[in-house]
Amino acid sequence: MLATVLAVPVMTFAADPLPAGFIAPSESKMTWNQAKTYCEQQGGRLPLIDGSDNIDTAKKDHSIDGFGAVGGPWPTDLPNGSYWTDTGDTLNPGHSWCVVHTGGNVSIYAFEKEGTHRAVCVPQANK
Repeated sequence: MLATVLAVPVMTFAADPLPAGFIAPSESKMTWNQAKTYCEQQGGRLPLIDGSDNIDTAKKDHSIDGFGAVGGPWPTDLPNGSYWTDTGDTLNPGHSWCVVHTGGNVSIYAFEKEGTHRAVCVPQANK
């Protein structure tokens, strides 16, 4: 049996400045599985949301690796948009978190893992 290989976009703007704590932004949107694999290939991992694994119990000020905190300011130099995190929603299997910036502060949402969002990775050492 052949193992399934996920195709992930190649990082194309690594020279762009990134906020402290981030590595390897993706230029393209991808599924959660592709984003997780992409970060592993870059020597990092997807950011984690601290303190909650359910969108209904997520609170303002929960920390997010590299993104600061829920409700806090968006990281300087990180393009606006939606980015995957590695915290799954255990009450709704198949869902995962996404952090979003649309001109205000950091927001979080639960999404189907089949959706597509960008990836930005944090170093493995930030666990």
